[in-house]
Amino acid sequence: MELNAAIKKEIRQFREMSLALKNMESMLSDICAGAGELSDGLRRINSSGGKRFRPMIAWICWKIAGKTGPIVPLMCMLELMHTASLIHDDIVDCAELRRGVVTINIQSGIPAAVRSGDYLLARAMELLKIYRGTGINEALSRVSELMCIGELRQQNRMFETDGLTENEYREYVFGKTAAFIAESCRSGAVAGGASEHDSLSIWEYGKHLGIAFQMRDDYLDWVEDAGTGKVPLQDLWNGVMTLPVILAVNQSSVRLNELLKKKTKSEEEMGSILQLIKYAGVLEITQTYIFQECSLAESALENIPDSPEKSALTQLAKSISEVK
Repeated sequence: MELNAAIKKEIRQFREMSLALKNMESMLSDICAGAGELSDGLRRINSSGGKRFRPMIAWICWKIAGKTGPIVPLMCMLELMHTASLIHDDIVDCAELRRGVVTINIQSGIPAAVRSGDYLLARAMELLKIYRGTGINEALSRVSELMCIGELRQQNRMFETDGLTENEYREYVFGKTAAFIAESCRSGAVAGGASEHDSLSIWEYGKHLGIAFQMRDDYLDWVEDAGTGKVPLQDLWNGVMTLPVILAVNQSSVRLNELLKKKTKSEEEMGSILQLIKYAGVLEITQTYIFQECSLAESALENIPDSPEKSALTQLAKSISEVK
């Protein structure tokens, strides 16, 4: 099931969330329009069909908590941070497409892309004043730091297999993906007036959901016609050490290690890597890990009162675990 559909299935009164998302889109549009010479590129990326996943889960957690404070500025802030990180990632990866449209770094050059990402982050930081005194400011600042560290750790491991461990993988996945999803959940709950106990439970849910989310992405990179819009084996071509690779490397395949370290690989060598990965059975192990993380996410919500919104979070975890 597509992830947003999993949310909408459970929230029957989706109209309220739709209104919040519409207001957020208006804020995003105004922010992009105010970027001067950068506006055209930012408008293109902003309107290209992002899932708005982080704002949606923030809204759900805000509703669960009792929705006592403003949520749309937080939703906008999360989407600005996310889009800025994607623009910066595209620069590092020399990516040509993002959400089906030409990236800013290709269309307008790297300097314009750097400034675009920085501009969105600066506008996100302006919104922090609305949540001063809640702890959201400090938490999102820490998330930005963790995202940078997580990406750097992954970059330092490009085409490098020596000493790779699952623990190291989990550390940089927490930084680059899971921490942001966890804080999107928790900050939404805090903005809605959640108790410290409930907000921590919701953060724990988001952490495990985020780890499963990245593991799922790693798994789908090996699957033809996965419906992600990504070219299969793109991570492998780029030298990114994803979970299936790490699991296979730890089975001590000398041939696999040699092939993974090569920065330029032939189609035949890529085929050999694919066969070695499948033969090692690590894709099935990855599926098991995804299911375990999703189960932990669901368990974190046990003390949260039942509601359509809690059901949406539960269904979201189940949907992420449904990989084949």
